[in-house]
Amino acid sequence: MIKKAKQSDSELANMIKSGQLKAFDLLYERYSQNLYRFARSLLKNHEDAEEVVQEVFYRVWNKRKDLSGRKSFQSFLFTIAYNVTIDQLRKRINDQKYEQFLINQAQRNFLNPEDDLEFQDLKNEVEKAIHELPEKRKQIYMMSREEGLSYKEIALRKSIKVKTVENHINLALRHIRKRLGAKEINIVLFLFLFVYL
Repeated sequence: MIKKAKQSDSELANMIKSGQLKAFDLLYERYSQNLYRFARSLLKNHEDAEEVVQEVFYRVWNKRKDLSGRKSFQSFLFTIAYNVTIDQLRKRINDQKYEQFLINQAQRNFLNPEDDLEFQDLKNEVEKAIHELPEKRKQIYMMSREEGLSYKEIALRKSIKVKTVENHINLALRHIRKRLGAKEINIVLFLFLFVYL
């Protein structure tokens, strides 16, 4: 029998690797609430946060044969949770009402005067990146982000297909993210910028 208090993450990982469900259950008990709070703080939604937790442990179980040798199992779990959360945000990003909700949440809850200078620097970088876009792509991007038009509305105005609008937006975002590179920013500022984009 597995004794909860005596098992380290590393020991549990090795047990899970060998297919022991009780060890998996103990790991779930140990981290599920913290992972839920992490996802909920970013997604602001109970069901989506629960889905993130389920997806994290689903991936852990599916990759159980690769678990040993990790220095920090907790870090491994939170990295998966972060990636799944970002995937959730990416799926929602085209929903303009949700996008505006996230922006409002970030402004209300997270940004403070100490962030202003760093945020302005990042915003300036984004504006430079937008300026570098080909003219047609820039126009489509601005219609989406500044005028708040849907892809369908942009397609009608420009007499192009919705898929073409989507491609231009995706290429614009890719260019902007590449332009920003590996800037050191905190998670909230990153999410605000991601949503702002």
